[in-house]
Amino acid sequence: MDDQVILPPRADDLVRSVGREIIDVGLREAGSAFVPGRSVWTQAAAAELFRAYNERPDEGSDQFMVKLRRQLDGASDDAKLLAAELLTLQALPLRNLTPEMKRRRAESVLAWMNMPVAVPESVLAAFRQHTWHGGIGAHTMLWKWLADAVEFLLEWWELPDERRASALTDPWVWQDVVYGKRRMASLREMLLYLGFPTHFLPIVNVDHKRAIRDAFAPSTLVVPTKDLNRDLFQITVQVQEQVGGRPVDFYRPPFASQWKPPPQGRRAWLVRPRGADDMLDAWKRDGAVWIDATHLGEVPAGAERPDVRAAVDANLGHLDYAGRLVLATEYHAFLSLMNVEDIVVTVVHDRLYLGVVDGESDYLSDGDGVWLRRPVQWVATDPLAVDTLPAPLPADLDQQGTVVDLTGALEVLTALIENVVEPADPGADDGGRGPARVQTVVRTLAAATDDLADRLHLPRRWLQNLLDLWHERSQVVLFGPPGTGKTFIAQAIARHVADREAIRLVQFHPSYAYEDFFEGFRPVEGREGGAVGFAKVPGPLREIAAAAKANPAKPYVLIIDEINRANLAKVFGELYFLLEYRQATVRLQYSPAEAFNLPPNVLLIGTMNTADRSIALVDAAIRRRFAFVELHPDDEPVRSVLDEWLKKHGKADDVRPALLRALNEAIGEADHDFKIGPSYLMRPGADHDDGLSRVWDHDLLPLLEEHYAGRLSRAAVRSKFGLPAIRLLTSSGVPHGAQGGDGSNAGYTVPVLDGASAAAGEA
Repeated sequence: MDDQVILPPRADDLVRSVGREIIDVGLREAGSAFVPGRSVWTQAAAAELFRAYNERPDEGSDQFMVKLRRQLDGASDDAKLLAAELLTLQALPLRNLTPEMKRRRAESVLAWMNMPVAVPESVLAAFRQHTWHGGIGAHTMLWKWLADAVEFLLEWWELPDERRASALTDPWVWQDVVYGKRRMASLREMLLYLGFPTHFLPIVNVDHKRAIRDAFAPSTLVVPTKDLNRDLFQITVQVQEQVGGRPVDFYRPPFASQWKPPPQGRRAWLVRPRGADDMLDAWKRDGAVWIDATHLGEVPAGAERPDVRAAVDANLGHLDYAGRLVLATEYHAFLSLMNVEDIVVTVVHDRLYLGVVDGESDYLSDGDGVWLRRPVQWVATDPLAVDTLPAPLPADLDQQGTVVDLTGALEVLTALIENVVEPADPGADDGGRGPARVQTVVRTLAAATDDLADRLHLPRRWLQNLLDLWHERSQVVLFGPPGTGKTFIAQAIARHVADREAIRLVQFHPSYAYEDFFEGFRPVEGREGGAVGFAKVPGPLREIAAAAKANPAKPYVLIIDEINRANLAKVFGELYFLLEYRQATVRLQYSPAEAFNLPPNVLLIGTMNTADRSIALVDAAIRRRFAFVELHPDDEPVRSVLDEWLKKHGKADDVRPALLRALNEAIGEADHDFKIGPSYLMRPGADHDDGLSRVWDHDLLPLLEEHYAGRLSRAAVRSKFGLPAIRLLTSSGVPHGAQGGDGSNAGYTVPVLDGASAAAGEA
């Protein structure tokens, strides 16, 4: 097998050739790949860079390149050129760094030299290729990568001449040297591949390497050893033979499906340092986090939850049921759910510290106990004050437990880490502004337009006031008598501020419950024999909240039609709290292990027919959490809607506005909530006598008969409010108070009932 090699599976020939050249010239000749004949990778230059960079860590909150420039200020040109070439080596294989970013990073460091040099064309060409996705660590841990690379170079020159020469010609000696000290996995695997791409796979993730070895060893008859890379070499050359001497890329079909599990996505975790006050310092010194596992027993990494639960029950039986359940959840998360590249945070004295998981879990004994440990690369930046963090992070950090899933705030945490370490322009100074903040709320809603006002026949200023109120409060209810256009307006302004797919409408009714609105168990038919079981099913609020969390800068609207027809306390349950405190979290009835928060970009708009139920009877908690906006036919802007609509249709002299005002005056102020809105008379058939009579007889009179049941007979209602009677009221002139509006926008405000006024039942 000595004459066999791994065939290149990636189109990265320039990456491989330039990478090997940098290693050869630097480690064999102590020369420079950028300036032929110049001695740069020397022990003296490495020692100077070590003193300037490794021994002078900059703990400020500036970006990596800003801090690096300060650290290298006063260093020699050789030390700066060495730093530029090391960073070039790190960037060469990365797919998640653009060619322009690679170039600008190298040129930024070279520009700090007294006598700057240029990046060679061969290197710029190699920047346009890539080998692997470096993960979040390629950016967030760049500071650590450079520190480890400098230490590796110093240790290299301490090796005997024969050892160095052998390492550059023998891949397995090279591996022994690269693995000689504990360093970042991304540095080790990059050195292996660029040094000998004929013997090492283009894979930076060691967990993936191990999974490939375990999956393919049986079919290639390779007996796994402690030397993972030798095993992979033997496996790869055999698989190459099996496929006719072609290159094998284990990340592509048909090979990927044989070892790679379905993607779960990156997660984020809060791990609290229980115990000694200085535990965080110990974590940072060790590059790890750990939790107490003295009584757990050695449950293996990747164990299923039932196995972890069984171990907890067997070994921690002195705890009560709830305590064992919590511990089983935390141990299972630490052992089996946490993965390399996941984000880890911890909070001490209301300060947030950020890190990235760097390896598998293992057990550590200190003589007094046993600890379950995970390697972590801590981000070298000032801790962040919790009360300055963007939502939903502060609320998520309030969750109880030693190990807490923070994946709901993954986007915020990822942006915090990447902005702390790697600026958009690696050569730019951010002026000391520190970490960028992520937009997690909708800054404004789309302003009211003339087109919207024209479609709704409402003044633009009134609509703008409504939109401003909605944005400020997040929840509004449009209430008023029937026919005032509440649902029509709610749907129109929802479509105005949100995309169609970001809008959901539900209609409440007396049997509507929490399980329908948020989540609950529903019967489902089984696959075999038609047996019925139960499954937890999300409701419309949970579904729209999930979509809103995935798109935090985009508004999502939930329209609740007939909000007053349900038992609101039963429907909202613990969600009452979140309507008022959007930054907080609550534990859910059917998902008690999960902390849920209502995203700030979810806007609720309800409609309420006061003919069904007066606002005075609405649950006080709802009145406090929603802003109530009245739409009443006696008040602007509803009062002028019918007039404006008829003017636009060339029917300014139509009798319908006068009839409607006469009808509402006949109903009287004692029945304020039962007056009739204009939409009934805006139907296509209502523009002639027969159609108007049908609307009156089949829509308006039945409403009034129901309202006056027990007070007036059916005949009395028809005698008093029938169309002939109302026509008589208008025959001698327009009734008092029936003058039409002029459609002006001036002076309109949204009449709002909330707080004390709503509680008092004003309408």
